[in-house]
Amino acid sequence: MKNHLKDCKPLFFLSFLLLLPISILSQQAKSQDSLNTPFRKGRWLTGLSGSISSNISEVRGLNEKTITNEFGLNISTGQFIKDRWLFGGNLNADRASSGGNVDSTRETLFIGPFIAYYLSQNHRGSLFTKLSPGYVRYNEDIQLNSIASPNEILSEGGGFGTLIGLGYSYVIHDKIAFDIGFDLNLFWIGIDQEEQPLGTVTSQNISISNTAFTFGFNVILDDFFF
Repeated sequence: MKNHLKDCKPLFFLSFLLLLPISILSQQAKSQDSLNTPFRKGRWLTGLSGSISSNISEVRGLNEKTITNEFGLNISTGQFIKDRWLFGGNLNADRASSGGNVDSTRETLFIGPFIAYYLSQNHRGSLFTKLSPGYVRYNEDIQLNSIASPNEILSEGGGFGTLIGLGYSYVIHDKIAFDIGFDLNLFWIGIDQEEQPLGTVTSQNISISNTAFTFGFNVILDDFFF
């Protein structure tokens, strides 16, 4: 038995020599990840982003044209709970206005937590994905101008929404990040509609989906502002 253990000692020693470099490389990789990526555990990211779009729709033969302009503003802040994993909260306000045979103004306000993942450990920047579920508030005012006696429809309500984002974040001096990407907004809302001047009120459920091009500016700090 003693001889058998004695014969195994070289094998144990050889295994240790083989596993040691692997362990060191693994620890260096983890350390290098934290050193390279600006999206390090414990850091705070606070940002402001916006979106804008404009489109024209026309019904051929009926001389009906509608011009729609839409813009959005998003404020967010969060902390990296792990390297490249960001958790926080955001507030998103969106406004769309249309003019033509139908004049309308639509406003949505979204608030909720979010989680984002930055795919690369490169110090210059990274692709990222973002998911945010939350509460949405909805208001809309529609003016019908194509009939003899103009009508107005007022809609108001609230419900559940989800924001899904994909983009790229470019980092300068480990402190400043510029984002560019796309957001998909999905809203499910229960609203009350009031028609003027009749004063009739109806309730219904609506769903809204919207894709927007976004651009943003972020500050990355080792500690929060205070």
